[in-house]
Amino acid sequence: MTAAPLSEASHLPGNLLRRCHQISVAIFLRKCEAYHLTQLQYIILCALEEKGAIDQITLGGHTALDRNTVAVVVRKLEERGLVTRHRNPQDRRAMLVTLTKEGERLRQAAEPTVAEVQEEILAPLDEDEREILGRLLTRIADENNHLSRVPVRQAG
Repeated sequence: MTAAPLSEASHLPGNLLRRCHQISVAIFLRKCEAYHLTQLQYIILCALEEKGAIDQITLGGHTALDRNTVAVVVRKLEERGLVTRHRNPQDRRAMLVTLTKEGERLRQAAEPTVAEVQEEILAPLDEDEREILGRLLTRIADENNHLSRVPVRQAG
């Protein structure tokens, strides 16, 4: 039996990643408040700007978001006029999502603030530590991608 289970559990990598995610979300929401954007909305706008009009399933694959989450986030972006949705003429079951000019403008306007978010998240680290952390997190994410409930799919 462990004498200090909370202390030990608090230092488990999974718990530390969870805490860092909470901190990341809090910083993002605070700094991006003027844009009324969440991290999920921002990554969807980024994917649409880079990939062009794509169906919601493919969009989820590029962003590691499940179909229900993509549908909710896209609906909220559509309500704001940042994206449009319409049936894919080649596959009537699929909804194509397109970034509007307003969505592109907002994403680009938010980009410097998103960079500030990253800076604040990494503030406790020096440049070498930031580079090492980035490499390690990328490796963990890439090499464990297949274990995710919603893995990133690069096809398309």
